[in-house]
Amino acid sequence: MPGGWWSGVIFVSIMVSGVACTGFRKTPEPASSEPDAVIEAYRHSTAALALPGATRAFQILPSGDLTNGDWVVRVHATGDGSPASLPKTIAFEDRWLPVAHWTRRTGAVRWDFEAVALPETGLYSAADHWTSFPAPRDSGLIVAIEARVSNKGVTPVDATLEFDLVDLDSTVVFLAPDAGETPPHLAWAGTGSNQAVNGWCSMPDIGAIARNRWRLRPHAVQTVRCLLPAYPVSAAALVSYSRLPRASLADQMRSVWRTEMARGAQFNLGDPEVESALRAALVVLLECRERRGTSWVPIGGPLHYRDVWLRDGARAIGALSMMGYGREARELSLGLMRYQWPQGAFLSQRGQLDGTGQVLWAFGQALLRPPSAESLEPFVASALAAWRWSERQRAVGRASGFPFGAMLPFADPRDNELVSAQLVGNDAWAIAGYRATVQLLRASGRAAEADSVARSCALYQLDFGAALRRSGSQDVPAAWQGGGRDWGNLSVSYPCGALSPLDSRCSALAKRVWMASGGAGLLAYGQRDSLQLYMGADLGTWALLTGRRASGDSVLSALLRWRSASGGAAELFSRSTRDFGTNPPPHATAAAALIGLIRNSMVFDDDDTLRLTLGARPSWWRYAHCRRLPTRWGTIDLEFEREGVEAQWRWSRVPVWTALTLPPGTVLRDRPAAPFRPGMRPDVLLAPPGTQFARVALAERVAP
Repeated sequence: MPGGWWSGVIFVSIMVSGVACTGFRKTPEPASSEPDAVIEAYRHSTAALALPGATRAFQILPSGDLTNGDWVVRVHATGDGSPASLPKTIAFEDRWLPVAHWTRRTGAVRWDFEAVALPETGLYSAADHWTSFPAPRDSGLIVAIEARVSNKGVTPVDATLEFDLVDLDSTVVFLAPDAGETPPHLAWAGTGSNQAVNGWCSMPDIGAIARNRWRLRPHAVQTVRCLLPAYPVSAAALVSYSRLPRASLADQMRSVWRTEMARGAQFNLGDPEVESALRAALVVLLECRERRGTSWVPIGGPLHYRDVWLRDGARAIGALSMMGYGREARELSLGLMRYQWPQGAFLSQRGQLDGTGQVLWAFGQALLRPPSAESLEPFVASALAAWRWSERQRAVGRASGFPFGAMLPFADPRDNELVSAQLVGNDAWAIAGYRATVQLLRASGRAAEADSVARSCALYQLDFGAALRRSGSQDVPAAWQGGGRDWGNLSVSYPCGALSPLDSRCSALAKRVWMASGGAGLLAYGQRDSLQLYMGADLGTWALLTGRRASGDSVLSALLRWRSASGGAAELFSRSTRDFGTNPPPHATAAAALIGLIRNSMVFDDDDTLRLTLGARPSWWRYAHCRRLPTRWGTIDLEFEREGVEAQWRWSRVPVWTALTLPPGTVLRDRPAAPFRPGMRPDVLLAPPGTQFARVALAERVAP
């Protein structure tokens, strides 16, 4: 596969061969090798081992078994005949770096497991040449496992370890979408041949079972290695792969992921939890990309959501662009063009008419933050076709004389809204798409067409406001006809911009849904005990924009709390039992929501003003510095800190006004001297274009 993330991985594989590996900087081992010390938010701990572009992933099940959605590797461990306990926690290193650890115990015997996903392509073989595994995959991965069995007692014990290859059963909810209907013939590699097999193990194997038994003296340790390909491969290839030192491969994958994190925007907040959460979310978004022919497309998750939803893909593109991964965001935007119908609409899933506006919004996110040096013509042509489709729908509806005829037509998304109606979110996202189209046209120098789309956007917003008044709702309903579950309507202010953040309907909507959910933070999904992780995240940014900092921070706290020990977040789970049922983490949109809220807390650039430290937490004000933050006016750096009764900021020059939000609980002590101006709230300072430094005296806010 040419270029991109994989080229770096293949380089790493090359460095394994011969003495060249001595030039590779060794990555330090993780600070803690005790996975059970890592926080696990959910009732059951699980993890996904995936790679960008790989068409399958492995899930580490709560039992400590592994599956690729086509077959299962059952891991049986006993000490003196007693079965080992199930893992308490399956954790990634530093709760983000995708090298998994879990522990099982039986009596004095401890079983430590480590697993990492490695690229299947570009493998160094014993014959000193390069080989790639054959179809059916476009690109795949291999999971390397090391199991260490230790006798922690003072007397000898008998220990047995067994890896069994078995067919899927009803307990496994992750099914590979490309798995055949006929169960595969399962076998280990043995001594190596051209036969297609499902794994290699350093233990003796017979057919689908690999097993060993040891008599362990006190403090003795035995180590077992295992390789699990995502697809059946030749035994000879796996045997060749097994000759590579596992520790070197794992260390190099650590280096690969740390290098990936280092090339994007950097957030140094003095807050390890938030910084780790950002990295974990970014890993998920980078992994949730597949190839469709020559195109990259975003998928909903590495496990059971291996399909394209425009509503998820657009969010992933927006978050990647915020974090400085513009190339990946643009590649995914090009991939979404595969879902544009001849009439101009974008549709990936039946009835989800919000996809058209979401894709156009994603184009604006990927190409204008910062403005791309690449040609915008393919995106502009696609956006204009989508805009014309939407205008045709509105014209037909307006001519019908129906009460909400100027809005997009009836739809049944069969997803979250649970209603067949004209959905408010479809129109809000369409307005966001119109605005992005205007921006793309202006960036392309097509002023006349930009003015035409801008006029239609202004008319659309007037129609939107009239429809809200006609609906009789005191806030923003889910559907124009009433009924339905709140979903797209939660995004009308941010990011859609269909309503001003200061519109009273937005505050009424937030109050209604937060009260129904038991307070600001996560939103209830149908019933109060069922929580949805990301659908209320847009309200978190809305709260920051309106000065409701505590409400915005409560949303961030919830997003941070509900992460697994491997750093991912479930889409839906029970408040009381902490169980995600058949919907295991991680989910791409949950990752995108966390990135978006943290980034907006620091830098917000969605209107004509650069807004800094909107939601910066008190601990960040000790001193924070951020590097390479992409905005619509270029890539900027930012530093800020509070020293006693003063706050100061340093940031890169931009050609627009900058709004600086003061530390929580403070206001300006004095009226600012020119050229600075007071903001619309007493905790906001306005700096003119070109400003790079500000220092102000603070006073404590007096409660009303």
